[in-house]
Amino acid sequence: MRTDELMEKNQMKLAKSIAVVAVCALSYGALSGCTPVSKIRRTLALSDIHIQAGVAESRGQDETALELWTEYVNRRPQSVLGEYRLGMVETRLGLYNQAAGHLRIAYDLTPGNLEHLDALSQALLLGNQTESLMKLLRQTMDEGKPGTGHLRLAHYAQQAGQMDEAREALILAIAQDQGESIAPYIAMADFSASIGDTVTEIEHLRMALWFDASDPEILARLESKGMIAGPSLVIDPR
Repeated sequence: MRTDELMEKNQMKLAKSIAVVAVCALSYGALSGCTPVSKIRRTLALSDIHIQAGVAESRGQDETALELWTEYVNRRPQSVLGEYRLGMVETRLGLYNQAAGHLRIAYDLTPGNLEHLDALSQALLLGNQTESLMKLLRQTMDEGKPGTGHLRLAHYAQQAGQMDEAREALILAIAQDQGESIAPYIAMADFSASIGDTVTEIEHLRMALWFDASDPEILARLESKGMIAGPSLVIDPR
């Protein structure tokens, strides 16, 4: 074979090799094609895993995001970002026990982070881990603005069917608030409505009016109970 023919043949082989690499590189970026996700994630840098997992979540591809965030946490355990995002993906996929484990780590690493606390509480609630949920909420009662810990406990206790505990938490929230904010009075009114206690609902709606006597939503609720709007409806909660 002549030298020029040999060179031409080698150039063709090189061109084919470059084409294959290019195709695989494109597939790599899309997490599909030449290489499976499970193999690709093992070759990605942590920063790339973070980006690809975020893209997968934004596209609603939680199964892919689960693989990627799992890989991230395996490589960097105790990462607040990784533990939290993995826990959120697991919650959406119904893997509540696993989610609670990762979200607890994220919360323990950032005590006082209410977003992490709420995510963990939600996972425990959905996973029917009521005892662990109530214990967590009691232990974190002082986190957030004054009184909000009791409101948080009341909210989740009600969702978990712990109605006596929810009522007690609301009573404590009102006692601690001492007329500083409308939230506990509305919360008690809503709770009372949910259990058919109209008398207590009306009483606390009237207290809520003290903060804004012209609140259209509160007035509408009271009028639906047969009350006539006017200054006499307002009760000073203090």
